Amino acid sequence: MKKISNQGMAQLALSVVTAAVLTACGGGGGASSSEAPASNSASASGVAAVGSPIAGGAVTLKCASGASAAATTGTDGSWSASLKGSDFPCVIRVAGGQANGQALTTPLHSMVAASGLANITPLTDLMVSIVSGQKPDAWFDSATNGSLSGAIHAGALATAQDKLKAVLSSLPGKPSLPAGFDPLTSQFQAQKGDAGDDFLESYGAALTSAGLTQSEAAGSVAAGETLTQAAFAGTAFTTPSMTMFRAGAAKTKAGDFVLSMPDPQRGLLTSKASLDMDGNVNQVGLPFVAVTSLLGNRIAQYCTPGAGAFGSSQHGQYAYLSEDWVPVTNTSELHGKVFNEYEDCSATGTLEFRADDSVVFTENGGVPDAPNFGFSKALTGEGMEDIAENSITHAKVYKITLDGKTTYAYVGVSTQKGLTTPVIDGKANYVTIGISQ
Repeated sequence: MKKISNQGMAQLALSVVTAAVLTACGGGGGASSSEAPASNSASASGVAAVGSPIAGGAVTLKCASGASAAATTGTDGSWSASLKGSDFPCVIRVAGGQANGQALTTPLHSMVAASGLANITPLTDLMVSIVSGQKPDAWFDSATNGSLSGAIHAGALATAQDKLKAVLSSLPGKPSLPAGFDPLTSQFQAQKGDAGDDFLESYGAALTSAGLTQSEAAGSVAAGETLTQAAFAGTAFTTPSMTMFRAGAAKTKAGDFVLSMPDPQRGLLTSKASLDMDGNVNQVGLPFVAVTSLLGNRIAQYCTPGAGAFGSSQHGQYAYLSEDWVPVTNTSELHGKVFNEYEDCSATGTLEFRADDSVVFTENGGVPDAPNFGFSKALTGEGMEDIAENSITHAKVYKITLDGKTTYAYVGVSTQKGLTTPVIDGKANYVTIGISQ
């Protein structure tokens, strides 16, 4: 064998390096390219949540390429899995783990058309039902490569979100997605105060009020059905300090009429109720003990057990206005109008609005009180002071036109001065309503 000198070895090494550079730059013949081949690595990631994060959940992906991947959700519900760009689209499942200290007993599903974000929530579970026309767990178990490719694409996902909005509107309170929020791909944090997470809580409360489980809801959606026979929505008012939240009712598939009060201070309150021939609620169950419902339940007051201001054993805790009322911005519209007032779910007297901006209350069977010039303060953030009750009253005024007639209504919320925690009982913490004659 011929010996190679150090100089010869150096020249050989230089020629190898030069050839490698030429090859990388497209030299040396063959197809030319100005860039190196792109990597095929990709990933899917997101948040698994139900209104609180799903921690320790097992995430599984089945993809159109036949590939699969797995991940575990963190304490904040986040997860991520590595795939190839050619593996998508994929259907996703999260099973096990805990949410808000409770075991996740029903797996949830989602889907992803290409590398990127894919949240897993009860909402995405419903979207999988819409896309597949099957219960999500059944489709996940039986889905083939071809069925995934044909079902999961950008157009199908957009259509599924539109159909989801209609499904949600059939729940008590008619919950609606936050502006710009895509359940599948919007970034959010599974913590209170985040719009996406708060909406998941609202959805859960509405589903509970309708007497449905997530699995039952997914089955109805897969069959193209609404979640209730009819749904109603409006605003509820309560203590302290004019707390307002979305509330509603529904006629369930079983034929029951149910109320839903997802009070942010006291938690979800639900009750079965009945309606009279005019559409007003005429009977309620616990936690409510009495109701005043008017104009086809477009305005109502709900009472809980407790000492009322007029010696009753019921306490005016909630007022409700349906979504078709319009706020009154010019209170001169009220001048000369007399309102029937209700407190503790009973008619208590009348309130007259005079042209000098004063109001005069007359208790049933009594004589008119002296004119009160403080009601205008109740309509502001300052509130009207009630010295006798050691409370502050806030109020809002609305109007509605039905069959050509305009009716006005007000809601007043009185809160004990210095109140720092919610109080259900107590004469100084109560709600009143008034409706124009």
